[in-house]
Amino acid sequence: MVPNKSSTSSVDVGLRILIQISQSKSKSNFVVKPKFNLKKPTFLTTNRVDPTCFLKSCHLCNKKLSLDKDVYMYKGDQGFCSVECRERQIYMDEMKEIEESTKKMVASFRESCRRCETGALLEQFRQQHKPLSSPKDRAIFVL
Repeated sequence: MVPNKSSTSSVDVGLRILIQISQSKSKSNFVVKPKFNLKKPTFLTTNRVDPTCFLKSCHLCNKKLSLDKDVYMYKGDQGFCSVECRERQIYMDEMKEIEESTKKMVASFRESCRRCETGALLEQFRQQHKPLSSPKDRAIFVL
């Protein structure tokens, strides 16, 4: 069925143009697309070497986890043999977060101090190099 010119939509016209362009260039049905690399999932970036050993050993002390004993979980995928190991890991993570935030605060403070020092130096420079006032404004003392 051949559509009438009056019933042809702009989409049909656009598709017809694409078909004509593709037929005139080559008879191939291949579509060329740029190559892309798959990135490894970020959730597997724990200290574990092999993701298949999930919950086989304690995340902190590497002690073998037993099926007949409790496993203490932290952050969803980290298993621990005891409450103590789990609490130590929580404490270490909190200390790491505090260190990182402290480093950011110190860096921010240093940056703001640099701006303050620069402003103070600029003001001092302006004061030293202030043009002298005009002779009319100066008082002249004659003896």
